[in-house]
Amino acid sequence: MLDSVSESATRAVPPNSPRGSDEFHPGAAEWPAELSRRNFLQLLGGTLALAGLGGCNRPPSKEIVPYVSPPEAGLDVETVYYASTLDREGFGRGVLVETHSGRPTKIEGNPSHPESRGATDVFMQAAILTLYDPERSKAPTFRGEPSTWPAFRALWLDHWRELNATRGAGFALLTEPTASPTQLRLLHALLSRFPEARWYQHTPLPRWDRAGRQADYSFEKADVIFSLESDLLYHHPAALRYAHAFASRRRVENGKVNANRLYVAEASPSVTGSMADHRLPLNPQGRAALLNAIARAIEGHPAISGLDAESAHFVDRLAADLREHASTAAIVVGPELPEAFHRWADAMNRRLGSAGNIVRKLPPVRSDGDGRCAGDLSALTRELAANRVKTLVLLDVNPAYTAPGDVLFSEHLAKAPLRIHLGQYADETAGLCDWHLPESHILETWSDSAAFDGTVSLVQPMIEPLYSTVSKIELLHELTDPAGRSGYDLVRETWRPRVSSEQFEERWRRWLDSEVVDVSGTGESPASAISPAASVDAGPERLPEPEAVISPMVVLKPDYNLLDGRWAPNAWLQELPRPFSHLVWDNAALVAPALARERGLSTGDTVALTCHGRTILAPVWIQQGQARTTVTLHLGYGRQRAGGIGSAHGFDAYPIRSADSPWEANLGELRKTGKRHPFVSTQGHFEMEGRDLVRVVPVSELDRTARESEDGPTLYPQVSYTGYAWGMAIDLSTCIGCNACVVACQAENNIPVVGKEQVARGREMLWLRIDRYYEGDPDNPRLLHQPVPCMHCETAPCEVVCPVGATVHSTEGLNEMVYNRCIGTRYCSNNCPYKVRRFNFLDYRGDQDSPVYLQKNPNVTVRQRGVMEKCTYCVQRINAARIRAEKENRRIHDGEVTTACQQACPVDAIVFGDLSDAGSAVVRRKEERTNYGLLSELNTRPRTTYLARVLNPAAVQESHNPA
Repeated sequence: MLDSVSESATRAVPPNSPRGSDEFHPGAAEWPAELSRRNFLQLLGGTLALAGLGGCNRPPSKEIVPYVSPPEAGLDVETVYYASTLDREGFGRGVLVETHSGRPTKIEGNPSHPESRGATDVFMQAAILTLYDPERSKAPTFRGEPSTWPAFRALWLDHWRELNATRGAGFALLTEPTASPTQLRLLHALLSRFPEARWYQHTPLPRWDRAGRQADYSFEKADVIFSLESDLLYHHPAALRYAHAFASRRRVENGKVNANRLYVAEASPSVTGSMADHRLPLNPQGRAALLNAIARAIEGHPAISGLDAESAHFVDRLAADLREHASTAAIVVGPELPEAFHRWADAMNRRLGSAGNIVRKLPPVRSDGDGRCAGDLSALTRELAANRVKTLVLLDVNPAYTAPGDVLFSEHLAKAPLRIHLGQYADETAGLCDWHLPESHILETWSDSAAFDGTVSLVQPMIEPLYSTVSKIELLHELTDPAGRSGYDLVRETWRPRVSSEQFEERWRRWLDSEVVDVSGTGESPASAISPAASVDAGPERLPEPEAVISPMVVLKPDYNLLDGRWAPNAWLQELPRPFSHLVWDNAALVAPALARERGLSTGDTVALTCHGRTILAPVWIQQGQARTTVTLHLGYGRQRAGGIGSAHGFDAYPIRSADSPWEANLGELRKTGKRHPFVSTQGHFEMEGRDLVRVVPVSELDRTARESEDGPTLYPQVSYTGYAWGMAIDLSTCIGCNACVVACQAENNIPVVGKEQVARGREMLWLRIDRYYEGDPDNPRLLHQPVPCMHCETAPCEVVCPVGATVHSTEGLNEMVYNRCIGTRYCSNNCPYKVRRFNFLDYRGDQDSPVYLQKNPNVTVRQRGVMEKCTYCVQRINAARIRAEKENRRIHDGEVTTACQQACPVDAIVFGDLSDAGSAVVRRKEERTNYGLLSELNTRPRTTYLARVLNPAAVQESHNPA
């Protein structure tokens, strides 16, 4: 599947194109003419004998400990869950890894970990695919040619002796900032061994600490939240915890909700902005004036003139709320903004009295401010330019791609005589180095990591390395001591001194069980690190404001799916629709409708953008809700060495980036080139056209909301359910549209990737989609989203049109597909009003010898060409729970079955269960006044229903600000 997607464009046959005499798809298996029946039976017997000897893989050589209390969704006797930790921008997030017969197949959040709390995001779900990527580096290479580990180690031993003699003079090391206690210990050990060596750090992503502290928030306590350019519910190391806390104040229960209120000012729509009660599209040059106006309004002074009417109303409402809820308000500023805005937010939080309570300052967890670090990528580049670096080791970084346009790293890299790169892929930087060393996947290694709140957890391998790879900590130790040691021993060496020798083994096993280490990695526990509340001061100082004329600006952001480009080789994330444009396999220059009208632009126009004297070409996407004079570019695309999946998609925005101002720049020129770019988006229409697809209810009208009327009459035969009757409720008030459920469904149900060309033909295969709608003024619309799986209709239009009975109604109310009956008429898809059925136009199974097949869920059929497929309510999980219950002579407990989408959701927006159980959680959700069925006027009686989006807008305030 994965290793053949890049060829799908050449394999696909356009409509009405003849195939010649071969009716089968190219590559279809055929019996070789030279293979006789006798030889075939001999080969079959030998294969069975070999299979009995070894199994499909090797278990890790060191003991790993399974999770003691696995999730209820455990599927069969061979399913074992192990606790581990995944990395997100250097911070740890606890996970449970599902394994079948020793091979990892699925990742879930660890309920025992305070950051993940049992939930995941798209990156955690997609990490399992990277493990089995056939394009991962498999062995060392020297100047592009295959080599071996003994050859590298022989060279390094000679070089190590030279470094010892010179105390490491000319030796430089470049890493990303890390929160791993073991990695940091080994870095310090290397610097102690070679005192003249220099360690540099580089990340193209934001830094999360300021002035030696990092801000943390308790949003479950906050009545009012003001976010300035901060996507705190999605792009934040603590986003899962923050989203869970935010949603806890949005959930309607028994017709009541203690709702918070969210204000967002941002240049481009974000996941957090889509949840706002009040959202203001804001050009970067208007931030200072807005904050100054807020500060004055809080003090009761008239706001400063010059704000437009929309901004003035925003300020008045926000200031009134901040005054009323001062001690329970939180002001959050995005990490990309300059230091002055962070000082303003800190001062305002102190002024309001929320500092130390809702807003806390923790010691920095990541190594950004480590005193032994010699500088950033710019500092290293200056050393390279001055010929002061003789040996350069780059650990899992790709600065040849991610360096800002004014940092000429690639030009000066060759001046280092010996260049060594460690990474999972032979990327742009590897291509400029002498040695490229393959790095182990995090699911193949031992390590440790600290979460954003300081919680330390262990990384344990799920499987022996598939290839000849090493981990970062193993290579770091080998650079210091060529004798080398295993990752297992290195991690234990970090933690053994922190526990008495009598207790260590027992504590070690407990840490492996839950993965949460109850010994601090930094000397301070998270609780003791919280700073006390500061005394109330006079508030923030006035921010200097730019000229009144707002000139166009470019804002750069990490991509929603690829971040800085590190996830470009992951096909699941490439084909995952972006939250607002629904683009796949591409990025775009986002412009507002007003700017598009002014410049005569339309979606797909290629423009030349010039910033800092450097120009790139980018196609335009007209984005509703975009600040009027702002162009937003997402990083992570335009890769040249990211394999068949990640290369040659989109444009590279790094060349117009500046080291001094990496996130925004004045737009020097925006010029149409006359060329067009063919975008592929999975949603072609973003308006509801007067239909009640996403229902919105203000908090003030909850008591007056009428329950949806009963189902109308039907000609379908009535079915009475004596056993289970499964159903689902999706809460649109808490759903943030983060796409975690979409990737979780793909991982659980063996859903294939089809490639950009097939998606362009409407042949995407995702069983679950998130529809996006814009309501109101295109320059500042209300942003709405809605997850849409199969509705499992009680009177399903798809069932009655199938001529072979391939889509049927089960005795438990599920709308099921019988793959072996399906002949591919697609009548069911045509008759489905929700358009949730997917057809295998081609054979997407791929090469069964590919390592990607090791990721397949053995409890879910891998579908063949020519059959229809769709959401099954994770019937394999239902069946597993039924088997357990029958063995114990009981009914399935409420909550015992969790669907993959439900289990991944960080905000518990999805509830699944038995509708026959009057006390079940799903029945309680469906009894809320806000519950409704999608397209209920069609009388399909869907089992999947929605709870309306509840907003909490502030009362209209009279503005004192002249427009």
